[in-house]
Amino acid sequence: MNDSITQSLIRQLHRSPWRLAAVVTGGGSEAISQLLSVPGASDTVVEAMVPYSSASLEDFLRYKPAHYCSRATAQAMAMRAFFRARDLESRHSQRELDELSLIGVGCSASLRSLRPKKGQHRVHIALQTAQVSSIASLVLTKDSRDRGREEQVVAAMLLNRIAEVAGIADRIPMELLPGERIDETSVRAWHTWTDLMLGRIDAASSVQAEQNASLESFSGVLFPGAFNPLHEGHQRMAEVAQEITGHPVDFEISVENVDKPPLDFFDIQHRVRQFEPPQRCWLTRAPTFLDKVKIFPEATFVVGADTIVRIAHPRYYHNSLTARDAALDELRQQNCRFLVFPRVVGEEFLALEDLELPPLLRERCESVPASEFRMDISSTELRSGA
Repeated sequence: MNDSITQSLIRQLHRSPWRLAAVVTGGGSEAISQLLSVPGASDTVVEAMVPYSSASLEDFLRYKPAHYCSRATAQAMAMRAFFRARDLESRHSQRELDELSLIGVGCSASLRSLRPKKGQHRVHIALQTAQVSSIASLVLTKDSRDRGREEQVVAAMLLNRIAEVAGIADRIPMELLPGERIDETSVRAWHTWTDLMLGRIDAASSVQAEQNASLESFSGVLFPGAFNPLHEGHQRMAEVAQEITGHPVDFEISVENVDKPPLDFFDIQHRVRQFEPPQRCWLTRAPTFLDKVKIFPEATFVVGADTIVRIAHPRYYHNSLTARDAALDELRQQNCRFLVFPRVVGEEFLALEDLELPPLLRERCESVPASEFRMDISSTELRSGA
């Protein structure tokens, strides 16, 4: 590596307080090599990984992505990398943990190989910090460069993205061809999103003007979900729940997921914008109902029949009936209840009365009859445009 600008940029990065974990799927490995080739890399690089095969990437992400080279996959890689850096620094570093100076880098690329590719040659680079989510994408002109030159473009793009987040002014010149353009966008977190992601608070209001809202303002009725997207079925469920309980319904989105990386700030921003006052949505780090009830004790949860079936299924408790019953008993002790709406379970439209549930759970449930609500809208189908 003879590029003095590249070396200068990397030396500045090594002298900065920023620490990073980088995950690249083959394309982008040249940037890791360049980072490690300049003395001082141990002051910057916490970890560098190359999950080259699909199986390795799935193992790192802990789920199978819909597309291996995509913006969403790069964002998930960056978020997982951020928490890897945080975990490693907290457990093994001699220095005091500075969570605001950690970067997770995810690079998902499809570049030239021995076999011609049917699709585009492209790269998606995501960076995640405690305060910013960013993503940059580039479609390379197909068959206009060899693999080495494509790698050089990706490496420069990746290092430039890190420099921008780190506040370094230098940029490596990009040898882009006519028609090639880098698409960049970022989201800066509200302070409560940062505090929530770092575990400093349990819940945050989705209303920007109510960032300091206390949990004491919770209505008592909670509608948990991903709301990706919020649709008329959700809205109708909330209306019926308010009619039955006599209380307004608060929505809730957990930024943490049992299987996938936490939501980044792009996802959070997109989802909270769907709620308009007087609607309130709480953001939490509570992926399970046991976690939720600790934040919202004595809550009445608005759920579909499909959700109540999952709560009862032993596979969500490591296939242990004992563990499941212990969890259900804890829900009972917290005096929570479930308002159960009819939904499609398997291929049947079922109400609470049609379900086989453990007595510990059934006694906490109240049924909404199909005469009050019959609407089956799939968020997955809405996302896919079906």
